Amino acid sequence: MTKETNRPALRVGATILTLAAVPPDSVLAQQAFALDPVTLAETDETGTEIATGDADDSGTTALGADAVQIRSDGSGDANTALTSLPNVQYRDTPFDSGVNVDDILDLKPLEFSISGGRVSGNAIRLNGTGIGSATGNTHPHTSEDLSRQTGNPGTYSFYGLHSQTQFVPSAMVDSIEVRDSNISAEYGGFEGGVVDYTLTQPDAARASGKVSLSFQNDALVHYRLGTEDGDNPDRVPKPDFSKREVSAEFNQPLGENTAVIFGFGRRMAEATKAKEPQYRPLTADDDSRSDFWRLSLAHEFENGDQLELNGYLTDYSQGWDSPWTQDYHLDVETRNLSLDASYTRQLGGFDLGPASLSNVKLTLGAVHQDNEASNSTDQNTFLSWFGSYFSTLRGQSYHTDAFDAWCDTPDTPSAAEDYHACRRGGYGSKSYSDTRNRIEAELEADLGGGRFKFGAYVERVDARQSGDGFTSYTSSTYLDASDPFGSFTCPAGDPACIDDQYLRARIVQDAYDISTDATLAEAYLEYDRSFGDFGLRGGLRFSYNDVLKNTDIAPRLSASWTPGPDFAVVAGANRYFSGEYISYAIHDALPRGANERRSHDATTGEVGAWTPFLDLGSYSYTQDGLKTPYVDETSLAVMYRDAWTRGTWRLKLIDRQGRDQFARSADSTGSNNLLSNDGTTEYRSVSLEYEKRWRGGGALDDVGLYLSGVWADSDMSNDTYFGDEGDIGDDEFIWYDGRSYTRNEFDQRTGRRDIPVRATVELGSNWKNGRFGLGVGADVSFAYTGVRNTDERETHSHPTYGARTHDVYEDYEFDTAVSAFLTARVRLAQLRGGDLDLNVKVANLFDDTGGGTATDSNPWIPGRSFYVGTTYSW
Repeated sequence: MTKETNRPALRVGATILTLAAVPPDSVLAQQAFALDPVTLAETDETGTEIATGDADDSGTTALGADAVQIRSDGSGDANTALTSLPNVQYRDTPFDSGVNVDDILDLKPLEFSISGGRVSGNAIRLNGTGIGSATGNTHPHTSEDLSRQTGNPGTYSFYGLHSQTQFVPSAMVDSIEVRDSNISAEYGGFEGGVVDYTLTQPDAARASGKVSLSFQNDALVHYRLGTEDGDNPDRVPKPDFSKREVSAEFNQPLGENTAVIFGFGRRMAEATKAKEPQYRPLTADDDSRSDFWRLSLAHEFENGDQLELNGYLTDYSQGWDSPWTQDYHLDVETRNLSLDASYTRQLGGFDLGPASLSNVKLTLGAVHQDNEASNSTDQNTFLSWFGSYFSTLRGQSYHTDAFDAWCDTPDTPSAAEDYHACRRGGYGSKSYSDTRNRIEAELEADLGGGRFKFGAYVERVDARQSGDGFTSYTSSTYLDASDPFGSFTCPAGDPACIDDQYLRARIVQDAYDISTDATLAEAYLEYDRSFGDFGLRGGLRFSYNDVLKNTDIAPRLSASWTPGPDFAVVAGANRYFSGEYISYAIHDALPRGANERRSHDATTGEVGAWTPFLDLGSYSYTQDGLKTPYVDETSLAVMYRDAWTRGTWRLKLIDRQGRDQFARSADSTGSNNLLSNDGTTEYRSVSLEYEKRWRGGGALDDVGLYLSGVWADSDMSNDTYFGDEGDIGDDEFIWYDGRSYTRNEFDQRTGRRDIPVRATVELGSNWKNGRFGLGVGADVSFAYTGVRNTDERETHSHPTYGARTHDVYEDYEFDTAVSAFLTARVRLAQLRGGDLDLNVKVANLFDDTGGGTATDSNPWIPGRSFYVGTTYSW
């Protein structure tokens, strides 16, 4: 059973693009604009489609299964297939292009921005069901990813939050639709774009399935030193790892009108990394795993009604061992369940007197989701000792052999200032969770010569954060030769005191469990009609939630002119409201604990009791009386099918202005964070695309070509609205061009993620009746002037926050970078009615690292890399 779609390219087996037969003029005047409609063929490969059948969908691009495999990087992450689309940007730091084993172990999908929005500002859908995260993808006390930590993790940090809740392997994706502009009122809760992943649909015609395997290790990647001088001063070893992926799908008919699909995918990685040289053992072995399960059932009743049931489960775990602490192991985990049901009924027509409805379709749905992200560890006591401390400046010399079994520090100095820490323990387990329940209804009908849509839903969200609490001991006092006693006298059972050293400061955080809830209601109306050569699609989207307590109305308008079957001009004016209404409130009231101090008797050496020093209170995130952030967009698209190649061209201009964006108020303090609507965003782009698929002859079955080029520029007043602006220990201060900036100020000046001019080429082909497949392409980033981190740190004065330590940045001319890729498939055999294929993926085919540079701490830049695998399908 195939799910109904108005875009045939989404159906399993669609691949060959043919020219539409041109109907009479009288018919053309009543039809939606359509370029290169797709016919079905006996193959499961589809390419890139920029004309999806409706001129008003001028901002929609569809990637079929073949395009997903060609464009993705081979890792199994479906999101990597999107990065070369003109208005998609991703987190790219060309001045820190090096990778380490923690980057490799991170199997979460790539985060991306669409049309200048935040990476958390997209509406992500799976088979039409929203899978966006309620808690967002950033944490207020986490300034760096685990892979970029240069010291012990922050006391209150949380890692692994992600903007989507389901991590779908690319091998299980049938198609992806991306909407970057001129988006229908049917979609809401975003300021970026809409991404809809479609998996294989249950098919009652016959049993079918697919099993895929792939592999990569460090021997299949060419690493190059990317530091400015080509040296490796910290002697960082090349990444040592292996990665594997397995996925399987089984489609089974249960009768003439019923079918079920079961699928499972697993991505795995293992790696070894070095710890600081004083620790035993010297290395740590970590692994990660990303599991995805699906179960779908579809049934068509005798009267044509349809019932669909879907269940998805993502179970993710990534191990991380701190190089700076002997036994601090953290499991970054995600477990997300999504269940949905929908019932579609064809109601025929209704006579309403002055108006009549025909082709009426009603869809009712319900969704239940349970999502949890956790940082799990069996350590909730942290101790930071000194194994040795030699300071000529302070006239101090200390060494202890009390920790030699696990922390062997030198007993003589190698420099005038030579310190070696011995750290153990951790900061306890933490978790975020939310439960979401949703009911929805949608009605479609032909009305007055056009198509009418109405939809509404209500969603309840119950969110929670909890933690075990911790005790952190720091600030060493160690025995001095001038002390009148031979050793300290420690309190009985004290974990932070030994004969010649004790820790005199601690923070005690009690266990906590904090919850919040919200109710969201949304509805939309839309009407789409043609008037001769002109078309008009108008809609309104209403939304209300009881957190912000705002009633928001988003107008959507698209107008098209289609003088012939090969040409259309589409103009759009649309407003999109943010869906991040609870992402801020969930972090409120996090307890910081109590700071306590102690000392010792200078005569006897007896260590005293702990006494209160400072109640640190709670972190506060308040947001009373705020407006809902929104983006106003104007767009213009011209679509044309040329007479020479009969290929489709699309020229698109987008201008977006974001207003009332969430930002940290200037009245905030380090722990009391006041949310404001002072943030702004801007995005402008001009893109040109071309797409065509030709039927071949002889050995060549077909060949498809996609070309694109884009100029884009974006400005964002703050990339995240959490409290890092000016906070000591959280914010990053930057010295550039003789001036001090906070990170947000600097990003506002230099932009985020926007390489000004980019281009993409994609060529896919099939040979010998599908026995061979070859896809090649390249992403080109043209030379531009940017900035980079010099790896130097200096103290300068910020006009608001005073003297701070700054990272020093400088202008840098980034060279043109060409990242070519190749995907090859060879049919090895036909076994028991199925096909056994060998698959090879080559990323960065020409081993070009472009203008990217690496830091001393992460000096290795990956160049050419290979994935090898097999697929058996029947």
